[in-house]
Amino acid sequence: MKKIISAAVAVLLLTAMTVANASMAGTAADSLITKSTLDVDFVPGLLEDMREKVENRLRSVYDMAAAPYGGQGANLSYTSGQTRLDLSAGGSVTVSFGASVVPLSGNITLTVSAGEVIDIASGAVVSSGAALSVGHRYFAAEGALAVCSAPSGASLMLDGPYIPGAGVESPAYSDVSPDQWFAGAASYAREKEIFRDWSAGLFRPYDSMTRVEIVYAIWKAAGSPATDYRAPFTDVTDPWYTPAVNWAAQTGIVLGITPTLLDPDTRLDRCAAVTMLYRAAAYTGGDTAARADLTVFSDYARVPDWGFEPMGWAVARKIVQGMDNNIICPQGEVNRAQTAAMIQRMFG
Repeated sequence: MKKIISAAVAVLLLTAMTVANASMAGTAADSLITKSTLDVDFVPGLLEDMREKVENRLRSVYDMAAAPYGGQGANLSYTSGQTRLDLSAGGSVTVSFGASVVPLSGNITLTVSAGEVIDIASGAVVSSGAALSVGHRYFAAEGALAVCSAPSGASLMLDGPYIPGAGVESPAYSDVSPDQWFAGAASYAREKEIFRDWSAGLFRPYDSMTRVEIVYAIWKAAGSPATDYRAPFTDVTDPWYTPAVNWAAQTGIVLGITPTLLDPDTRLDRCAAVTMLYRAAAYTGGDTAARADLTVFSDYARVPDWGFEPMGWAVARKIVQGMDNNIICPQGEVNRAQTAAMIQRMFG
């Protein structure tokens, strides 16, 4: 069976590569079709179509392999790439031939009822009842059937066929682990939909934030209030953020770089982001009187004059906290994890 699957995968991938290469052949000699046109308008759709065909064929092959062990017709889930699952206390996932498991956190016990499961890091066969090591990849060999159980909760990545048991949840974002400091803020961001791409499955915690992205996040956290006001900014053209900018401009939360320009795609630093939150607090009737002594931070002199009040307020309210080495990093770019955490602390 292993040879059959390997051959099937090889044929499918070679076919996909041949079609993709053929689609690019001769474009230099064809004056009517440029390579850039193919790259933008044709190739992405072709590759997506091939990916779906490959996944469908692979799934049928894996279903046949898993059928003797209860896989086929038994709530089987399948991924051609990795998917993350969170297991609550007592949760479990059953894996069969072709699956690989990578524990991310917590304690996972493996109970092998048939075949063998291999620790790829060492090449050793995992004995039934053994605890899996975080970060190792475990592969279910031909004829394998094993249960990954989490007595006290855990997270893991899966690739291939699996059967979810009780206590299995898909996380809000696949790139956030429960033990990361921003895990709670990520869940809040998903619940409130403060980022436009909340449904994409990725939190992207370290990506920087632009002016309109922070305006949008504040607007969503405030309940997406409606307004008839139209901001005078000529560079505000995208409808996904226009309602948020109109509201933020009317309330004074965001100011333009000129009377008619917002500069929406500029990446913001921590001090500028905090200033928007400070203005939002003032508009919504929040407490803006609290102040902290910023001189306790070694880089306090980097806080601009206009940012002292907002930053002092944010530290006093614990919306912003110091970083390692006793710095506040006022001019560092603010990222998505920091933005979600600040907004949760203010609105949550």
